[in-house]
Amino acid sequence: MYYLIVWDKDMAAAGQDGSLSKLEIPIDLANIFFRLDTAQFPSLSSLSFDDYDLFSDAQIESLIHELLGVASTNPLCFESINAMLKVISKAQSLGKGVLFDPFRNE
Repeated sequence: MYYLIVWDKDMAAAGQDGSLSKLEIPIDLANIFFRLDTAQFPSLSSLSFDDYDLFSDAQIESLIHELLGVASTNPLCFESINAMLKVISKAQSLGKGVLFDPFRNE
């Protein structure tokens, strides 16, 4: 499973699960991200199944821009990317970050 999570760093630092909400990302879409050009999509191309990736503040704006770029070049991804953008928007409205989690099994 591969998840995009609205992440509360303060809760996680206190030993609680920092997940406020989550979205399962289709494996095929995750694999597209991993194969993207690193110069054009530095944030998305750095994602992997081997590590967590946390984005906050200005990094979130870059992530949004990259997701929109992928959606514009690959219309088949539009629905999934739109769902991801809604999760990211929720994180921004709460002042939280987003975490890409390849290890969660829910």
